[in-house]
Amino acid sequence: MFYYSPMLLGLCLLVAVAIAATALWRMSRPYSGPGFWMAGSWSLIAGILMFIGFIVTGNPALNVLGNAGQLAGEALFLLGIFRFMDRQIPWWIVPLSVSVMVAFNVHYWLFDGNSDFLMGVYSTIAGLLPVQAIWLLLREKSDPATRPARLLVGFSLLVYSAVTLVRGYLGYYNWWHDAPYVNPYESFSYLLPYNFAIPALVMGFIGVTLMTMQRILANSQQHAQRARLSAIRFERLLGASTSAVMIVKAGLIQDANMRLEQLSGLSRERLINSPVQTLFPAGSHELINQHLAISHTSLLDLDALGARGEPFPAEVSIARLSDDSDDVVMEIRDVSHRKALEEQLVLLATQDSLTSALNRRAFNNEAQLALTRATRYRRPLSLAILDLDHFKQINDTHGHLAGDLALQQFADVCRITLREGDIFARFGGEEFVLLLSETDADAAAVLLERLRQQVSALVLRHGTSSFSLHVSAGLAEWQPGDDLDSLFKRADQALYGAKSNGRNRVVVWSEGLESPTPSTQSLS
Repeated sequence: MFYYSPMLLGLCLLVAVAIAATALWRMSRPYSGPGFWMAGSWSLIAGILMFIGFIVTGNPALNVLGNAGQLAGEALFLLGIFRFMDRQIPWWIVPLSVSVMVAFNVHYWLFDGNSDFLMGVYSTIAGLLPVQAIWLLLREKSDPATRPARLLVGFSLLVYSAVTLVRGYLGYYNWWHDAPYVNPYESFSYLLPYNFAIPALVMGFIGVTLMTMQRILANSQQHAQRARLSAIRFERLLGASTSAVMIVKAGLIQDANMRLEQLSGLSRERLINSPVQTLFPAGSHELINQHLAISHTSLLDLDALGARGEPFPAEVSIARLSDDSDDVVMEIRDVSHRKALEEQLVLLATQDSLTSALNRRAFNNEAQLALTRATRYRRPLSLAILDLDHFKQINDTHGHLAGDLALQQFADVCRITLREGDIFARFGGEEFVLLLSETDADAAAVLLERLRQQVSALVLRHGTSSFSLHVSAGLAEWQPGDDLDSLFKRADQALYGAKSNGRNRVVVWSEGLESPTPSTQSLS
């Protein structure tokens, strides 16, 4: 039993390594590498146990499987180093080394081969397996945090490789000199790895454990540094942001930047631990509570309270700091300027810049809605086209500025005379359009006549000269089956009739009215 002691001691060491490798794998997930070391250790142990079974029983299958399992375990252990170093894994070494060993092992049993030669083949394969890993470990420079442990692993594998190759040399030597067969547990060359190579392999495992710990420690330090930098950046962002930013937890303000103090008129001391609802009018409190309770980011357009308690339009964003945190980041942006600009853009998009009347596009939209209502409810609707008489003469005689003044004065008279709900638009040049809802042709004609008289009574002065204005109007009432275009065409015919009969008059469309050639305008 004395001869068994190195083998049993080596096996106990490997069992300890396998247990430690399993613990390392469980502890270090998701780091790559420890899983290979665990699988390699247990495979190596399984191979040794089968080989011990072969020694006890003499079963050839256990001999073949034992040698194959040991080589597979050593190869897997070395692949873990490539995986840990983020290098391409040479998977081919596992099937190649195992298949070569199995081939020689089977040949040994089928053709009564030499055990020393077989031991030499096994030792050669096992000794050459670590060469690539040793080269990688000793020359790698991109990971300074693990360099001390890598050197330890590289040196340990170098010792393991050297001892195993010496064992192989002794096997070839005994085969060449036809030395008598010696039982494995009595052979110096066979027990040599158990005395030196396995301790070197254990030292190598200690080294890979240190490598893993150093990698985890380095990454932890990097994460801590990133967290510190993120906290610094967050504080600077809070200070530099033009928006009011606060951290909210359970509806209470936990932190706030200077912009929130400026916007709310409250000091930071008063803001901390105050309900966030105090920054908004009472009507928005329920909405704020609802969005504080949801997990995803939300964006709200509502009023917030300014330094003097007056509401102002604001854009409010609410987002959780993380999925597992109750802390919420709330940002308030004063969008008063943007809202004013939007209103101005709406006016520019819908109004004529000179007269402030609706433009053609806005009129079409409004008129289409009015026509739809008239069609649905069979309500009266009238459309009038207004054209300033001899407008070109005003421009030619008094200048374009006088013409602009005439257009503005005419639009002002129309706005004063027309009713709320009447749609008034400038279509271009001196032509205007008027849509009168809930108004039949008779009532519309009365309104237009009053408008015509008021325009005729105007006396406009520009510089040292003065001039008057006159307007012609064509009027058409909606009829079943009319669309906007057909209604416009009939009003256009009436306008042509007004101009043909001396201008400065209102003409209502009727059957048989002479059509203009060509038609002057279209809504399309």
